[in-house]
Amino acid sequence: MRRSLMLASLVVSGVAALGACQPAETAKSGTNVPAASPTTSPSQAASPTGSPANDGKVVAGKVDALVGVWPGIDGASLTVAKKGEKYEIEIKAKDGSKKFEGTPKGDAIEFSRLGKTETIKAGTAEETGLKWTKGEKNCVVITKGTEGYCKN
Repeated sequence: MRRSLMLASLVVSGVAALGACQPAETAKSGTNVPAASPTTSPSQAASPTGSPANDGKVVAGKVDALVGVWPGIDGASLTVAKKGEKYEIEIKAKDGSKKFEGTPKGDAIEFSRLGKTETIKAGTAEETGLKWTKGEKNCVVITKGTEGYCKN
């Protein structure tokens, strides 16, 4: 008898504890309190820049800021031109010039080179990883440590 009373009291207290685990903010009819969102994931949290995730959509103004001619080292340069919804990219180096078609991806431009997806994004001199960019304020990075361009 004692065991069955103990078991019954455990079941009752367990049910009471589960009932207390309701969300603090639930939507009630006639109120403006939003219901808790069970689908919120860590990836939906604010991005490191403090803006919400954009699912690959163009961030107004940021990608267009990459348009122009970006000088590199030893006569190399990167030219980015807007062509409708896409971007024309020309990379000049000692061994010649190559053109690519880019698409906006967030605050960067994505393009394919030699079967590899590359990105052009704004960065600081330190983010380029290149010694020659030290002290520069306005740079873009394609490959940290090997490919970056800066302009005044």
